[in-house]
Amino acid sequence: MEKQEKQDRLDKADPDAAYKVLVVDDEEEFGRMLALALGREGYRTRSVSRAREALDVLRGERFDFVISDIRMPGMDGLELLSQIQKNSPGTTVIMTTAYGTYDVAIEAMRRGAYDYVSKPFKPDEMVLTLRKAEERERLTRENRRLRAQLREGTGLGAII
Repeated sequence: MEKQEKQDRLDKADPDAAYKVLVVDDEEEFGRMLALALGREGYRTRSVSRAREALDVLRGERFDFVISDIRMPGMDGLELLSQIQKNSPGTTVIMTTAYGTYDVAIEAMRRGAYDYVSKPFKPDEMVLTLRKAEERERLTRENRRLRAQLREGTGLGAII
């Protein structure tokens, strides 16, 4: 991403406007490094090493995106995905794993993950995935806003 584009994301009038990303990976160093790399791209990040810890964080704080490993001790990433969908339905989830097969990717997306990225990956790959997810979220919000305006009579129909 261009330097000016990164700065524009950081300089939004609303300090909370930068997208918030929660990284969940039992390989703590990997999670911290990914969070750091995403932070350099303008995201506000936090990293945790357990799915249950992620749920605790999500109870107290809203995140736009969760990037979660699938294979973790205790609660796995697919169960975390289900819990996020139930408790934080507006949060987009991207799954990762080093033990991935095509079947695992399909299952994750069937269960509602936005995308699936196989490890190892370069930070730029995850940034690209997040940018696509951002665009989808922006379009979804714009669609809702326009529909609401049409219902209220303040949209294009009110102008004509």
